[in-house]
Amino acid sequence: MTATARSFRVELDVRFPEVDSYRVVWHGNYVLYGEVARNALCAAAGLTPAEALARGYRVPITRFDVAVRRPARLDDRLEVSCTLRSPETAKLEMDYEVRRLPDRLLLATAFTQQVVLSPQDELLLTFPKLLKELVERILAYQRGERELTGEKIPVG
Repeated sequence: MTATARSFRVELDVRFPEVDSYRVVWHGNYVLYGEVARNALCAAAGLTPAEALARGYRVPITRFDVAVRRPARLDDRLEVSCTLRSPETAKLEMDYEVRRLPDRLLLATAFTQQVVLSPQDELLLTFPKLLKELVERILAYQRGERELTGEKIPVG
């Protein structure tokens, strides 16, 4: 994550089905935690993944990396933050941090990369208007220039 970018944060509790026989969060659940934060960020910026899909755009994950530094355990309260990297092409690249609350101890870091597919299943090299507006809103939030209110992105 860039030091100057304001991250978007969500909080969640570690639930019983998320821990393994070692009584720690199973590593695959960090994908889910990132997904929860990313979907909340997009919704706050005005476009849910379901709305993008309804308009014919798919944004599949093409890369996910995670580094688990310390275990999260059952009933831990977690803060998951995500930050969008400034895109050069129609790719969404995000960095994540998972911290335990209330001490904010860093438990894991992660990274995702997504590409954008058109309604015709073509890989897009530039963002369509709808997704460009989403990216612009998120980047403006990260720079501290706006808040994310959930105001829907107009179709058109």
